[in-house]
Amino acid sequence: MDIKENVPLAPLTTFQIGGPARYFISAQSIEDIKAGLNFAREKALPVFILGGGSNLLVSDKGYDGLVIKVELRGVEIDDTTVIAAAGEGWDALVERSVNEKLWGLENLSDIPGTVGGAVVQNIGAYGAALSETLLWAEVLDASSGEVKKFFNLECAFDYRNSVFKHLPNLVVLRAAFELSKTPIPNTSYKDLAKLFNDLPAGEAGSSIDLAAIRQAVLGIRKAKFPDLSVEGTAGSFFKNPILSLDDANELKARFPLLPIFPMPETTGIKVPLAWFLDAKNNALTLDSTSVGGARLFEKQPLVIAAKRNTSAGDVKNLAAAIQKQIKEKINIFIEPEVKII
Repeated sequence: MDIKENVPLAPLTTFQIGGPARYFISAQSIEDIKAGLNFAREKALPVFILGGGSNLLVSDKGYDGLVIKVELRGVEIDDTTVIAAAGEGWDALVERSVNEKLWGLENLSDIPGTVGGAVVQNIGAYGAALSETLLWAEVLDASSGEVKKFFNLECAFDYRNSVFKHLPNLVVLRAAFELSKTPIPNTSYKDLAKLFNDLPAGEAGSSIDLAAIRQAVLGIRKAKFPDLSVEGTAGSFFKNPILSLDDANELKARFPLLPIFPMPETTGIKVPLAWFLDAKNNALTLDSTSVGGARLFEKQPLVIAAKRNTSAGDVKNLAAAIQKQIKEKINIFIEPEVKII
């Protein structure tokens, strides 16, 4: 086991921000993970499990503990069941499932990060959520050293949430997804609906090409998110508020043009925060949309973009300012979707 010291974490995140890890290990096997956990236990160190760093903001001081970067690899396909190790790239898995003509993950194309992180986060996009296809997740219980299997309901999935977010002793090792050879296109999301609206309502799904949906999602995301080769981001920084139907309707009465949506992975109604943050809608007048090198991204204001060499402090201060303004103006507390360490 090769444990390194003072390893920069910024290059391992899509924000490209943050200080070093006091200790760092690249884990390519379960044994590596166990050895790292034992090391941390002996030295009474906190542990952070790192995947692709795509939903993470590291403080400018770094992490005063052990970072274990999970790099487990391997993909198996058995008919319609796809099993992938936690360190596999998420979008590479989606691309492979599309190439294998398996339906179910295509709407989740181009989401950065790893399979393990995707499970923990219960990623979702364009009317779909990971929880709709996950069969089970295999995890290492750091407190006992046992490997356990959590089936879908045991994962307690909710909007951008799972049991693994609240039990950090559970380290995701592998995940299995049940996909379909039968076309089941999901074009309910408005941007996809626009692209496929020439198809008659209710037309058989087989007329919509699986690869075409993936390409459409890739195009939509490219138009809405920053170019990571130019500046940093962790994608949507905040969760969209989930309200009761009564509360959502009350808000819509104040803002008649506000779109509201039912959610695939939870009860309640999603209120698109970006609609309030977008100056074009003239719904709210925000006092602050940038701090230092961090700003709300012009093409998708749910996203915080950061210029190179921006501090984590600037990002956190901008996020706090947005939270404060939304609370004051529409009395809703918004939660960060991004993990901050």
